[in-house]
Amino acid sequence: MIRKLFLYAAIIVLSSCASVEKYNTQISKKHSPEELKQDVDYAYKKLKRLHPDVYWYVSKEELDGKIDKLKNELTRPLTSKEFYKLFAPVITNVKQGHLSVHVPYLKQTKDEIKNKGKRDSPFNTVSFQAVGDQLFLKQVFKGDSTLIEGSEVIAIEDEKIDTLLPFFRTLHASDGYNKTFIPKFVGSRFGFFYTNTHKQKDSVLLHLKFKDSLYQKYLLANYDKPKKESNVKDTVKTVKKKLSKLEKKEAKEARKKLQKKNYKYGYNKKTEDYNRNFEFLKSDDSSAIAYMKIKSFTNGGYKEFYKESFAKIDSAKCKNLIIDLRGNLGGRLTEIDDLYSYLTDKEYVFIEKSKMTGRLSFLYPYFHSESITTKTLATLLSPVLGVYQLFKVKKENGETYFKFRHSKLREPKPNNFGGKVYVLINGESFSASSVFSTHLKATKRATFVGEETGGAYNGTVAGNYAKIELPNSKINMRVGLLKINAPYTTEPDGYGIKPDISLKSEYNGEDKELEWVIGDIQASNKK
Repeated sequence: MIRKLFLYAAIIVLSSCASVEKYNTQISKKHSPEELKQDVDYAYKKLKRLHPDVYWYVSKEELDGKIDKLKNELTRPLTSKEFYKLFAPVITNVKQGHLSVHVPYLKQTKDEIKNKGKRDSPFNTVSFQAVGDQLFLKQVFKGDSTLIEGSEVIAIEDEKIDTLLPFFRTLHASDGYNKTFIPKFVGSRFGFFYTNTHKQKDSVLLHLKFKDSLYQKYLLANYDKPKKESNVKDTVKTVKKKLSKLEKKEAKEARKKLQKKNYKYGYNKKTEDYNRNFEFLKSDDSSAIAYMKIKSFTNGGYKEFYKESFAKIDSAKCKNLIIDLRGNLGGRLTEIDDLYSYLTDKEYVFIEKSKMTGRLSFLYPYFHSESITTKTLATLLSPVLGVYQLFKVKKENGETYFKFRHSKLREPKPNNFGGKVYVLINGESFSASSVFSTHLKATKRATFVGEETGGAYNGTVAGNYAKIELPNSKINMRVGLLKINAPYTTEPDGYGIKPDISLKSEYNGEDKELEWVIGDIQASNKK
């Protein structure tokens, strides 16, 4: 048995050694209508096999009709990017925000990497924000220091932004019938959609406007500098200052302290800031207001952060907490469960058992991974994984469910916060942010300020993902495998958590949502 597993692993390794040139040719050439139709059928077959609720927001008859119409329109050869522009808008009819379509990028050869280094997208140097059909340069991370943050992007190359943005919004979906997610998401992920729909280049020309001045700047692809081979004769020896034992000890302690902080707060190397931030704000009457900005429920050691933050709140005898989830696209169930346990004084079940299409669908990503190591390990450990599935996956009334530990009865934290909670939300409060918000909304535990969340009140399909590569165009779909929902529902289905106070800050303007909350706290303190 073991010999067979090793043989299978070896076959996987050898069969995946296709040349970069062959792959690049495959995604650049024109594909025949027959090949493209095969890709459509393959994608739909995989979607129905793996997605636990394809017809949640669209009927089978309607989606079948959209698929048939697309196939009828495929009458001429198309490149992968041309096909993507027709294929992605059809997949959005499923109305699931975690279901996404990606165009394959040209790969670098080993010689190219050796000579120039690994290529990074030109768009990785900046971030964008959309307001209506306008696009603004939100932040510059690296590159051209003369780029001005807050500039409006008028056009890219010879295409105007007010034409590109509406088109890009057809290439992705929100959960259900929500209207707040896509405008913000497409703005913040503008570079992704532009790259998916345009020829891959090392430079992109931006036409910008700052106040009344127009200017142009290129975004340039970054290449890691190749490692130079060491040459003893050419090496210039530099004299380094010798540190004393005390200085070495202090330097080591400083590094450990910084590493611990970066882990706890979730340091983001790209943006050079933290995912989690906590501080006390002061109102006019000097009473403390705890403010927690959570940019993402990912990256780092959240447990220490929340433990420390709520200990500070308790010590300060603070009675008001603001949790800012604006722009938080989600993350880990374990993190939002941990945060919620500080905000309730009752036992609770965090999520229901998660529906799947079959016992083995949860393991699909491991056996179909691009990583040879992951595939090999999954193959070798398949007996162990099979036993694991027996304990975690159950059949009930003909349906298959995965049981997370969050589906069991949970205990609140002993030092749970009993004061008033405000949650700031917008269209990019998505996925885990919405699951967390559903609990607070359903239990009337918080006042919500802002705009409807992008994620749905009644749950989403996410948790674990399969990457489906279409055989001819090499386009791939990311498909959620688990239906995840809190033990609360609302009608009508297909909408996000609605704010109690509807407000929307303008770009680069005053923070209306935060100012309203502070004003409300001040007014309450004066009563």
